[in-house]
Amino acid sequence: MNRTIIWLGFLLIAQLVLTLLIYRPPQIMTRGLEGAPLVRFNSARVTEITVDDDRDQEAVIRLEQGRWVLPELSGLPADAGMVNALIGAITATDHSWPVAKSVPARQRFQVAAYHYRRRITLIGSDELLGTVYLGTSPGFRQVHARNDSGEAIYSINLNAYDAPGLDGEWIDRDLLQSGNPKQLELDDVMLSKIDNQWLTQNGEAPDDRELQALLLALSSLQIEGVADEDDQRSLAEASPERRIKIATDDDSHSLELFSLNGRYAVYDSRYPLFFAISDYNYQRLLGINTALIAGNDPTGE
Repeated sequence: MNRTIIWLGFLLIAQLVLTLLIYRPPQIMTRGLEGAPLVRFNSARVTEITVDDDRDQEAVIRLEQGRWVLPELSGLPADAGMVNALIGAITATDHSWPVAKSVPARQRFQVAAYHYRRRITLIGSDELLGTVYLGTSPGFRQVHARNDSGEAIYSINLNAYDAPGLDGEWIDRDLLQSGNPKQLELDDVMLSKIDNQWLTQNGEAPDDRELQALLLALSSLQIEGVADEDDQRSLAEASPERRIKIATDDDSHSLELFSLNGRYAVYDSRYPLFFAISDYNYQRLLGINTALIAGNDPTGE
């Protein structure tokens, strides 16, 4: 009987030890992995970012006059949301405990100086703030990251593809949107907004449905990126399918629509480059009926 009690006691102790091993708190599990935060600088200090990827491509984003721009793409605006998400993920202070800190782990998680998916160089006031490597993904919206100056490898809230190595992937997709025009010229029809009412140059009221379709297409126009170099040259010599002039309280500019071998592009007079757009966005603008915009009923009714 005593022997049975002793054996049961040992079994109970073994179960307690096993439970402790499985459910012990992270502080115990990660003992020896304690390290500094991924970076020690504040996000507000970052004024320039260089992203190098594993295909030897590079993107540069710079803060100029309070706006993130792409200096290698004629200073076009970058997507501020993308930039802030990258900086925020890297400078966050709640990365929890490192997942590893050994030299072999750097290669396994692809965060070594010679083996990475992304190398993020962060600069502030012409001073190097730090270099961070992004590697493999342990889960949804998670990526392994390591500061070049440290050994600790963290899992941060980001995807590697959220930090592309191409300048064109950082461009603001809403760049060409016009949300509140005061005057429009579509082909040879001019519209003016007077006392909150749209009228043609002849004093006719445009078809409201067609007008709203045009206004919606202009206010929600999205680009897919910058047209490639070959298309830039071809488009410069092509004639537009449609030209739309737009005047707002702030400026006046024109949009020109192009079709090129099944690809679609738009040129905005405010910028020096042609932009790629989807078939959907192209057809929304090309399909506007000029006769209806002019206030004419094409059916003759």
